[in-house]
Amino acid sequence: MEHGVRVGTMEQLVADGRLTGKIGSVPVLVVRDGERVLAIEDRCPHLGFPLHDGTVEAGLITCHWHHARFDLSSGCTLDPWADDAESFSVQVEAGEVWVATRAGRGALARHQQRLREGLEQSLTLVIAKASLALLEVEGGVDELVRTGLVFGLTNRADGWGAGLTQL
Repeated sequence: MEHGVRVGTMEQLVADGRLTGKIGSVPVLVVRDGERVLAIEDRCPHLGFPLHDGTVEAGLITCHWHHARFDLSSGCTLDPWADDAESFSVQVEAGEVWVATRAGRGALARHQQRLREGLEQSLTLVIAKASLALLEVEGGVDELVRTGLVFGLTNRADGWGAGLTQL
């Protein structure tokens, strides 16, 4: 797989039910769900606990720590208080399991969207985590300020709110 990382063999996956590895600094979990082989970030975005201890069933993984649930195909959460997890492309070649980052929406857009959602729904944990994540992404500081300012100014009729205070 071009630009991918080998995380193990299909034989290991069948025997153990899970494989773990890393893409850069991001821990990755590979699981089988029926005949499908899927990969997701191996840390619960809610509080960072390992997902490899979770339960896989019907295309979902449930974190055993706080019971946050994630779709294995997309990484999307079913719980509004948890962030989405990153999902990865998986390819099995000659019995080896490879994972790679998916093309598409980057980290900047993903974290900016979560910040907007956190502000709109008044979820302070989501706001804090999205803000910290934006500080780590190239161009994220500008988007953090812009998102907070737009939200605060748009909703200022309700009073000086959390968005402007945090900004």
